[in-house]
Amino acid sequence: MNPVLQSDYGYEYDAWLASACMPASTVRKLLDCYETSEACHSAFLQNDPELQQLITRRFYQLLSVSGTKENLDRYKKAMDQHGIRTICFHDIGFPPELDQTDDPPAILFYQGNTDCIAERSLCVVGSRAASYAGQKAARNLSADLGANGVTIVSGMACGIDACAHSGCLDGGGKTIAVLGSGLDRPYPRDNLALRNRILEKGGLILSEYAPGESALGWHFPVRNRIIAGLSRALILMEAKIRSGSMTSVNHALAQGKDVFVYPGDPASECFEGNHQLLREGGIYFTSARDILEDLHWLDNPSAVRQNSDCVQEYKPSTPEEDKLIRALKPGTMSFEQLIVCTGLNPSSLMSTLTVLQIRGIIEALPGKQYQLKH
Repeated sequence: MNPVLQSDYGYEYDAWLASACMPASTVRKLLDCYETSEACHSAFLQNDPELQQLITRRFYQLLSVSGTKENLDRYKKAMDQHGIRTICFHDIGFPPELDQTDDPPAILFYQGNTDCIAERSLCVVGSRAASYAGQKAARNLSADLGANGVTIVSGMACGIDACAHSGCLDGGGKTIAVLGSGLDRPYPRDNLALRNRILEKGGLILSEYAPGESALGWHFPVRNRIIAGLSRALILMEAKIRSGSMTSVNHALAQGKDVFVYPGDPASECFEGNHQLLREGGIYFTSARDILEDLHWLDNPSAVRQNSDCVQEYKPSTPEEDKLIRALKPGTMSFEQLIVCTGLNPSSLMSTLTVLQIRGIIEALPGKQYQLKH
């Protein structure tokens, strides 16, 4: 079921109103005053003095340019072509959680199934240039959560975002992507196939940017408040201290949301932001079970793996194997790091690595990196 939340008529006027990229609070004032964007457009054509008092001269000029019949027809054509519709903050079905965000959005453009804006939603965020270990952990975790009826919200960026969406779909769940561009210009283009898969599997794509809007740098930290706002809690998978993911964390904290932090590899700079957050009170987890238990969402314990990132039970047959497996439990390590952590000499370490690879306990990664095999 995918209910029509708003009339299919007049949505091009929503695109017109959003095209100036005004603060959402300003758009809300306009819609409070005129009720619909079409009525606002009529007031604009009539040079209504009240409208001119509500917006700045700059925004007035921007709306003048985009408010022509030619542009309105262009918006309608693009939205019909790409299956884009709108929902405004006063419409039935607008996510009430978003009212608690900083500068709550006024108009959302969407493709797909609005039913998946459900109570059990969690956002998964992390680095675009994520490590192999971080991406794999994000995919496994999201698959477990999706299999247990949790909707995963993320930004459809490369790296952790893409793995979170894909993992959730692999687990049979629904996922929501919030873009920093118009829905007819999904970014990055590399994830176009992922966008199509999200829609095919009954998911939802959202944006507060009008059709035709390209992805600009400042759009992403702004849209992160929506990602956090749609979710019961935030999950940070991998981030450096100076990372765009931290803006999502800050939005979640400002909204009073729980922040779950994956520990990752303590020796890797890729997880520096994670460990800083853990020191500052982030909630430690290693599996979907941990999160579901903390949120009291563990309806079917037998369906959740105890630890989605741990190797199957294996009893080491030598002290060298025991040292190596213990060293790799936190995450990926290089050959040199393993020498330091295990105290083994290079020859002994290499022979032990070889034996455990043959037995399927560990796997070798590019660059002489090693990790436990999931």
